[in-house]
Amino acid sequence: MFFIFFFYDSEFSKRLKSVMEERDLDHTALAMLANVSPLTVRRWLNGKFEPRQRNLLKISNALDVSSDYLIGRT
Repeated sequence: MFFIFFFYDSEFSKRLKSVMEERDLDHTALAMLANVSPLTVRRWLNGKFEPRQRNLLKISNALDVSSDYLIGRT
């Protein structure tokens, strides 16, 4: 018996990847800037999790973009 897990790129993960590429940041650098763990950033990038409100603000401040942009509202 085996399991296959499918993870999809959420709008958040797509936009996060895009902004990180524009700023030439990897998951470790963003983790340091946003004061979160690198594993957490990888989970966001893989679409496994979406950030809580407080972390969304940390990410948007670290990347100098609006939180609305990151979650797909603009």
